[in-house]
Amino acid sequence: TSQKQNLLSPSQKKANHIQSEQKRRANIRRGYEALCETVPALREAIKEEEEREAESRVRALNSKSTSGRGGAGSKVKRNTRKKEADGGERIDGRAGPRSENIVLSKTIDYINELISERTALLARLERARYSLPHSHPALAPPLEQPLWEREWKGGEGRLGCINGAGYGDEGEEEEEEESS
Repeated sequence: TSQKQNLLSPSQKKANHIQSEQKRRANIRRGYEALCETVPALREAIKEEEEREAESRVRALNSKSTSGRGGAGSKVKRNTRKKEADGGERIDGRAGPRSENIVLSKTIDYINELISERTALLARLERARYSLPHSHPALAPPLEQPLWEREWKGGEGRLGCINGAGYGDEGEEEEEEESS
């Protein structure tokens, strides 16, 4: 009987499910927003869309003020605004460059561009290395592992710390040297 007391009631299960679904959707939304901020083509398209919307609001305000009050012209404007809102796409802000299809396709294009750019840079690096004499110091293997290859040790120390000196200490030394 104690086990049955610990089980959730149907209303609690429903509330938990709703909360989980809202959290999942919020995470997806944040992911799409992050992509919109990261991918240059999306940033530009969103900026252009926002500029167009601002211009259309200014035009609507200007035409409303010039058409007078309560005339047939203002009624037409209200009807067109309502039609835009009824479409659903304008209200939630996901239309145009923010639609899932556009965000994902532009992101894929951007990743493909980055991959081809990386491939070109690696080929350029290889050509540059090949042109150097075999005894050149740039061709010597690095003395220590690159940062991204090192094992994480829990974050106890800070990068660049020597004898307990941290980033704040280094900045103070630079300021002292500059003031001398």
